[in-house]
Amino acid sequence: MSILPPDLILDILLRLSYKDLIRSLCVSKAWYAFIHDQRFIKAHLQRSIETNSAPLSILIWSDNPEDAPSGFFSLTFRDNETIGAAVRTEQPFKYADNYTEILGNSVHGVVCIRNCVDWEIALWNPSIQKLKKIPFPSFETPQFTAYYGFGYDSVHDDYKVVGIGDCHTESCQVHIYSLKSNSWKRIQNMPCNNFDFHSDYIVFFNGALNWLMHPVLDETPHIIRTLTLASEEYCQFSTPVDLDDVYNMYTPTLSLEVLGGCLCLCVDRFGAAHDVWVMKEYGMTESWTLLFSIEPEAVPWVHVHSFKPVVLSKNGEMVLLTYKYHNSVFFWYDLKKKSFKQVEFRGHPHVSKVAVSGVGSLYLLHPVICWKGSTSPLYL
Repeated sequence: MSILPPDLILDILLRLSYKDLIRSLCVSKAWYAFIHDQRFIKAHLQRSIETNSAPLSILIWSDNPEDAPSGFFSLTFRDNETIGAAVRTEQPFKYADNYTEILGNSVHGVVCIRNCVDWEIALWNPSIQKLKKIPFPSFETPQFTAYYGFGYDSVHDDYKVVGIGDCHTESCQVHIYSLKSNSWKRIQNMPCNNFDFHSDYIVFFNGALNWLMHPVLDETPHIIRTLTLASEEYCQFSTPVDLDDVYNMYTPTLSLEVLGGCLCLCVDRFGAAHDVWVMKEYGMTESWTLLFSIEPEAVPWVHVHSFKPVVLSKNGEMVLLTYKYHNSVFFWYDLKKKSFKQVEFRGHPHVSKVAVSGVGSLYLLHPVICWKGSTSPLYL
């Protein structure tokens, strides 16, 4: 019986879905080690992204018992499709499911979640049902008053969780958790300078955590504060325009997202149009570009103020939007035609929180090992 060369085995395994790879773990000890290798996991995810071989997966949290039992659901569908399926996932915490929240956006298919009963925090890959509980940081303030963000440090190949204390003084405590060391450390305090958190949603993008801060006094504009995970340095830049001057009738509601490979700012003008700006060059204020604007009468069956962009289509011509009005609604918005196509999900529950997972991955597959004996080109 002939033995397949390692490079051919690698090519075959890279073409398999993450579900098939999990089933293949029991083939042999060599395959088990190979699939667990972090370099293979990275290569598999990269190939899935480049080939568009996996459907889009959206993780949602539902807490409306009238529609469905509280818990996490996975919405799966292909790009630009209008029909998909909602499947309830195994719940990461075995108790008090209706008090679990998603902290920030997903990274490599991994999300950071928190149980709001005992404030336990964990990293979770819903695709392969792997959960990594992390210890508590040593905050001087109560856990429930802290803000958390989650991201990936590509320089040190490490997943990190950042905890930020209350900003009611000139500066606030900041702690960083490293998955590699499984420990927290305190870093330099973040200057507040009469700014406070605009919301608890901290977005990971371009190697940094990004969040909106509003002035305590109304005399200065909003800012976007950032923390680069590798260097642990703070930075800030301006929103696209002086929003208080442009929308002077009401103070607009702002939210940060990631859309089409760009940092995205959503501006709700309370009954007027809902604007979506994208930063074409990260950190360059002059690169803010208005991507689209939706008037309230354009979508009569929903409220514009509950609008949220989820993902840009692969050709860049359509954006998936969601609203929360009674039962949640997802639909594709054509940027050129300014038309809408509603997406229907079988078993679709009420949505309280959305985290785009992108494609399924093997990240957090344990134990984390490197198969140094491999002769595959992957390791050259």
